[in-house]
Amino acid sequence: MKNFYLIGLTGNLGSGKSTVRRMLEKLGASGLDVDALAHLAMRRGTATWFALVKTFGLDILTFSGKVDRAKLGARVFADADALAKLEAITHPAVGALTKEWLRETETSVVVVEAIKLIEAGMQEWCDALWVVQCAPEIQVERVTRDRQMSPDDARARLAAQGSLDAKLKLATVVIDNSGDEKSTRAQIERAWQAIQPDTARDKSEWLFGIAHTQPQPPVIEAKPVIAPPPPPPPPPVVIPVAPVIKEEPVPAITSDPEVRRARRSDLATLGIALAKREQRAEPLSHEQVLKRLGERGYRIAVADGRVIALAAWEAENLVAMMREVWAESESAATHALPKLFALIEEDARALLCEVSLVIVETPALAFVIAQARGGGYALRDINALHRLWQPVVQERVQPGDQIFVKQLRDEMITKPV
Repeated sequence: MKNFYLIGLTGNLGSGKSTVRRMLEKLGASGLDVDALAHLAMRRGTATWFALVKTFGLDILTFSGKVDRAKLGARVFADADALAKLEAITHPAVGALTKEWLRETETSVVVVEAIKLIEAGMQEWCDALWVVQCAPEIQVERVTRDRQMSPDDARARLAAQGSLDAKLKLATVVIDNSGDEKSTRAQIERAWQAIQPDTARDKSEWLFGIAHTQPQPPVIEAKPVIAPPPPPPPPPVVIPVAPVIKEEPVPAITSDPEVRRARRSDLATLGIALAKREQRAEPLSHEQVLKRLGERGYRIAVADGRVIALAAWEAENLVAMMREVWAESESAATHALPKLFALIEEDARALLCEVSLVIVETPALAFVIAQARGGGYALRDINALHRLWQPVVQERVQPGDQIFVKQLRDEMITKPV
């Protein structure tokens, strides 16, 4: 693990912590939004998910079994005992994921954004604590807009968080985000210039549990100073010829693909596959992939050490919906997509889904459509769907998307929650 300078970034709701983190990322820091890890920790079927359901009941779940964070937040709001139980469940899980992410970082400066950073004890290992503050009326405006709350609810949430004074007393850097973006950026750039990565403390004890003892200084034996030889003459300047860059062909698939749920260990390969699908120049960062894993369930096909096909899926109101369906080539589609479709359909049937949809974006890969048709999916207009399914699908389709439909059950229930 490469040692790094760790900035702990915190502040109350609506202060603009994420804005500050993104500006630091543009300056060269590697950023992590701990809230994205909370989504991942609470994913259906995890130990955290089971603990939350056991503690707070099934009422905190959506029909598809996901934790409804709005319901959970309402449950613990203004109930200190319930909030303490929630934090006792989530903080260890999120802390473990945070350490896992930090162990893989390769940058010299890392910023971790967390509203409960101090309460979770993480500031003890930070090289600097940055606290973002903001005028109260601006906080109310931001929370109202971003969290779709009424102004009164926003004020109540902010009041429940308490004063920022205790955090400000611990702060190494205070960023006032009450002004415009230019003012905030100027403060961040000044603080960035003062960072000295070589002063970062060793974090291996925290991240790996390895205790360190203070090494004894070595005994240096004095030796006579010998004048170095004169430097050799500089080599002649050679102007290189720009190489011809050729687009590399997709490697052949030499092994039978394994289809399964995407895991945290797949962050790097999944980031590469998603970048290929979205035609990005660089792979998605670990944080970006973690955030997506927390928002949707990915099923992947892995062969020869890489992700050759993927699909994101979710279930709601008896409808299973696949999106982001992708394969790296026609050969990969032929080998992997039928298995991916079958795996997702099996999971959908376990949730009593009546119908499975493949939502294909425009422009569409012809071999993806071919495999959907080959798997029993037929092109349908959204208006041809059952009237109770239409609102669920309408929320997820974009203009130009094609909807391919397959019925999963002979006997229809069609009494969605």
